[in-house]
Amino acid sequence: MSVFATIVVANKNKSAAQDLTSSEMFTSEFKKGIRKYWVSSGYFPDDYYNALIDSDLIFAIDTQLKPTSVLTDLGMMKVTEE
Repeated sequence: MSVFATIVVANKNKSAAQDLTSSEMFTSEFKKGIRKYWVSSGYFPDDYYNALIDSDLIFAIDTQLKPTSVLTDLGMMKVTEE
């Protein structure tokens, strides 16, 4: 089974979140003011999802809205690298 979610972690928690899941997660960079966040959205295998829920690493999580709605509600802007 898996859970569809949008999960946001603060920059300081990115490595720990990837250690619980995969290095291919939390690769989309967003900013709110001067703070940096990393987002992963999609289907999380139950073990990844549960490990993140049980951790103290999550800044925000949503399982209902579209990812763009979640990030807009949080006031975050995507960082585009050229």
